[in-house]
Amino acid sequence: MSTVLEQPESPHVSEPSDIPQLPDASVLVDRTPDWIRTTPKSALFMLLIGVVFALMANRPLWHTDLWDHLNYGQKIIETRTVSDTEPLLNLSRGVRMINIPWLAQVGMAAINNRFGLTGLQFGYGLLIAMCLAVIAWRCVRLSHSAIGGLIACAVFLKVNLNQLLVIRPQLAGLLFYCVVVAWMFGRKKHSKLTWIAMPLMYALWANIHGSFSMGLFLMALAGIGRLGDVLVISKSLRVAFLDPEFHRTMLLTQLCAAAALLNPAGFSIYPEVLNVAGNANIESMFEWEALTLRSAQGQSAMAAALLAFMALKLSPRRMHCGEMLAFVLTGLLAMWSSRMLNWWAPIAGIVIGTHLMAAIRKTTPWLRNPQPGKPTGLWTVVNLGQVWVLFAFTSFGVQMIHGRTPEIVKIVSKETPLGVVTFLESQDKLPRGISFIPAEWAGYVMNRGPTAVEPMVNLHVHLIPEEVWNDYLRLADAHSDWNSFMNEYGINMAIVDKDRQPGLTEHIRESDDWTNEYEDRQAVVFIRNKEI
Repeated sequence: MSTVLEQPESPHVSEPSDIPQLPDASVLVDRTPDWIRTTPKSALFMLLIGVVFALMANRPLWHTDLWDHLNYGQKIIETRTVSDTEPLLNLSRGVRMINIPWLAQVGMAAINNRFGLTGLQFGYGLLIAMCLAVIAWRCVRLSHSAIGGLIACAVFLKVNLNQLLVIRPQLAGLLFYCVVVAWMFGRKKHSKLTWIAMPLMYALWANIHGSFSMGLFLMALAGIGRLGDVLVISKSLRVAFLDPEFHRTMLLTQLCAAAALLNPAGFSIYPEVLNVAGNANIESMFEWEALTLRSAQGQSAMAAALLAFMALKLSPRRMHCGEMLAFVLTGLLAMWSSRMLNWWAPIAGIVIGTHLMAAIRKTTPWLRNPQPGKPTGLWTVVNLGQVWVLFAFTSFGVQMIHGRTPEIVKIVSKETPLGVVTFLESQDKLPRGISFIPAEWAGYVMNRGPTAVEPMVNLHVHLIPEEVWNDYLRLADAHSDWNSFMNEYGINMAIVDKDRQPGLTEHIRESDDWTNEYEDRQAVVFIRNKEI
């Protein structure tokens, strides 16, 4: 009988399918909800716009308009009412005041009260970043290119930089205006969201800044432009006037105009916008002067205009009638007043970014069929990380995270009269009556200095009687009758800017009626020997 030898069992070798497998990374990404996924393109814009945000959010606060708006906002908070006459200047008592940006002023004062000046810096940087984001989004959608969006943002910043340097309610109005520009350049203008969101935006906008009128102007141009487009194609005026989209655009414009009436002044807000722009005192403000090639911003605007015309000439894209009207008419407004660059720069940026990319694609094959990056949750994590890092680098972020507030000398511009205010606060008694203070410094002195100080004027020049403003200018320019104006207004204290008012400084120094009580690198405080 043979014996069968049993072979020892070989060790069991698992099939590959039995080995536990780690989940594939792509599966994890696929499980990320669609609404939270972002693209590499978004990370690029987050980085670049975020850098601009961080720079602006750390930029010292300008020494002019901001402080006047804070003063008016604080007055509204204290009195819980929007005054219908000028509430701060004694020489403007009783002057009718329609305070359009009252809500922005209250918001600025509330942020300052709660978070301090770093909160204002943060809000300033955020508004500029949001304007850039809206411009970039619209241009990328039109040009199908991230490069086009970057060009649009660069043009906007270069052309409008001077107008962005000062924190004022106008910045919030500029953001709303950019939204309207993006709407006008879009192809689907009348979604359900538009009919709800746009009127609500105008109801808010009309309580923040008078630039809501520019938004309505742009919407009307969009309607007129649609009429022109249909007329060119159909060659029939009847067909153009019966066009449904033309009717919807004009109806939406009227609805937004009606929503703007939801403000304390009601219908009076409309003539007030024109009254401010046409006020005689405004003519003496350099930022309202006509745009010329002698200024840096005039040169930037000219360069942008030439680039736009070149891009339009070479571009195979068609420019719609409304877009052309908006580009040309806002450009003419900017030539009339450099302050109007705010309303041309976003349009110029989108026009240049869109049409320049279309022109380049004709000769650059690899740009003709751009491949959009795949949205993933990983890029969302990258974007959130960038947001946190950028926030941590701002003065406000340092204050919130570490509890360290920078010294005021690092928060405000070097032109701010810090030394003057410190001197005034150190005085037990100050001369009574109206004081001569440069209009650019009056807001800061009223905000940070003793309440006993009463400036002659501030930068809300449209609320100052024309005679008072002209007398102030004659004083500041050291006309021969300067001393009679000092006596007429009962001025017992004069704070003089040594750089801007050297003539007045020398005249008062040479007078036996005044004593130099304080002087630093930028200012002199003179007090009359015998009070009037």
